[in-house]
Amino acid sequence: MQANAIEAVVAWMDAMRRGDLDAAADWFHPEVTWTGVPASAECRNRAEVLDMLRDSLPPRAAEAVELIAPSADTVVLGAKVPGLTEVGGEALEGQLFNVFRVREGRIVAVVDYALRDDALQAAGATAPAWR
Repeated sequence: MQANAIEAVVAWMDAMRRGDLDAAADWFHPEVTWTGVPASAECRNRAEVLDMLRDSLPPRAAEAVELIAPSADTVVLGAKVPGLTEVGGEALEGQLFNVFRVREGRIVAVVDYALRDDALQAAGATAPAWR
C-alpha cells in the first residue's frame, strides 16, 4: 500500500529527525525538485536534494510544527525553529514553510516559503479554523 501525502511527509520528517539521510532519501522520487529561499536556490534531482539536506544535519529542534493537507497530493509543513533567522539573506523570523507535492507515495517537489500565507496560497490551502 502506498503512503498518502501526509504519511510520506511525516515519515520523511521522522527520518530527518533521526538524522537518517538514507531513510529520508527513500521518500524522494529520483527526479524530485526542491526550490528554496531564495527561489534561486534550487535542487533538480534526488542527489542534489540529499547534498543540500546533508549540509543541514543534524537538524535543529523545532519548537512547533504544523501540517496542512489541502489535497491528496499536497502538504504544507510549517516549522518554528528557534535561531532560524535567515536563509540566503531572506528573513525568516524563526519559521519556515514548505509545500510538498507527493505522487505515488513519493515526494516529487518541495518549495520553501518564508511566509505562511504564501505557502498556503501556493498549495491552494486555507488556514484551518480552530475551535
